[in-house]
Amino acid sequence: MGMFTTADAGRLAILAAVLIQAAAKVAYGTFLTAVPSSFFVLFSFALAAVFFLSVSRKGMGRPAWGALALLNVATAVAFLSFFFALKLVEPAIADAVNTGVGPLLAVAMAWVWTGQPPSVRRLAVCAGVLAGCAVLVAAAFRESGFAAEGGDARLGLAASACAGVGTVLVTTASRHLSGHGWSSGAILAHRFYVVLPVSLALVAGGDGIPAWSMATWLVLVAVALAGVLVPIYLLQFGIRRCEPYTVMVTMAAMPLVTFAVEGLSPAYRWSWTTACGLVLLTAFLVLDVARSRR
Repeated sequence: MGMFTTADAGRLAILAAVLIQAAAKVAYGTFLTAVPSSFFVLFSFALAAVFFLSVSRKGMGRPAWGALALLNVATAVAFLSFFFALKLVEPAIADAVNTGVGPLLAVAMAWVWTGQPPSVRRLAVCAGVLAGCAVLVAAAFRESGFAAEGGDARLGLAASACAGVGTVLVTTASRHLSGHGWSSGAILAHRFYVVLPVSLALVAGGDGIPAWSMATWLVLVAVALAGVLVPIYLLQFGIRRCEPYTVMVTMAAMPLVTFAVEGLSPAYRWSWTTACGLVLLTAFLVLDVARSRR
């Protein structure tokens, strides 16, 4: 039997990040329906900012103000949109649309920047992703994943797509900063300068902070840690220690993992439409990653 290597530790960290984040998303949609998404983002990212500024603030490279501004704006768009979407559509659908936007936007951006049309393989992957998203859109409009009446599907799907765009822009800005000598820790520590004031303004412009029970506050702290801080830290740990292929395949499976965890919650029910859409979308995402590795 071989020894446990640092690459093995990295793979376990990535897998743990996916499982913990999936559970946190379902818990958020199940137990924190009374908590405004803007307050949850403010609370969770305030915790994350304190932690990462304390342990990872060093490693800033050459100035790249445009990329840093993009990173901060995109972080706010990605997380505020995503947690708002979780109020309106089931977590697995929000996850899938968020994930599926990535390859579509990446292909479009590459086409615009290089002037070269995408390959047949890329077009096939995009067609498969679009087909999977179309099935999930049908599931969202039927509210098939909710045990009770759901919210506005159109708004939830639009918010999920906005979160996907924000995620792609976060990746683009992070790569640019890495190219300027920024460490991953420094990038994590300096991405909260927009999301915190924007979420604070949204909370201040709303009804303030209601008098929640102690149980709600305990769940809020647990979900904030499990949904934001811990997965970000584990992903940072794992990405440094294992190959990109493992990271990308594991992250592509996130919607399916979230769907499986939904089965443990009374707020959601089984939906064949959602399951078929998730399998279709995940299969094409994994195929794209596998073909890119060759």
